[in-house]
Amino acid sequence: QRVCRLDQQCKNTRGGYTCIDLCPNGMTKSGNATCVIDECRDGTHQCRFNQICENTRGSYHCTCPRGFRSQGAGRPCVFCLKNCPPNDLECALSINECEVRDTCQHECVNTPGSHRCLCPAGYRLMANGKTCQIDECLEQNIQCGANRMCFNTRGSYQCIDTPCPPNYQRDPAT
Repeated sequence: QRVCRLDQQCKNTRGGYTCIDLCPNGMTKSGNATCVIDECRDGTHQCRFNQICENTRGSYHCTCPRGFRSQGAGRPCVFCLKNCPPNDLECALSINECEVRDTCQHECVNTPGSHRCLCPAGYRLMANGKTCQIDECLEQNIQCGANRMCFNTRGSYQCIDTPCPPNYQRDPAT
């Protein structure tokens, strides 16, 4: 039988139990056992490119990976060379971010103080600014016809035959 309310979880204790309040969807328990919104976990944060989302009380902030520095909100973190003196803008602007591993999925173009990722023809740069993707089957609503299925390929699509096995019949609703 249920001893706690529906919005609580029962936890066994020595010689009894305790009812622990659960957090609503999109919220997590903080260190002081209160429910807080975790924008980093639920994906509502605005950290982009190579920025790292860090949850804070009542909000979040975007940080840069070790060895990188921030260029401001919504801009990629830039690679810092140890031999650049502090506040040496010319040195920092001369850094080639494209030499950093995993900067872009495909082609990287170095720009002053930053970089730009390029995609092959038929692909689109995703919100993270690094990866390229397109699903022509979905985006162009490709209809291949009876017993055929649209198969996404790099920069294109292909209609492939998908006949039913012997003694099976296709459901007309699918």
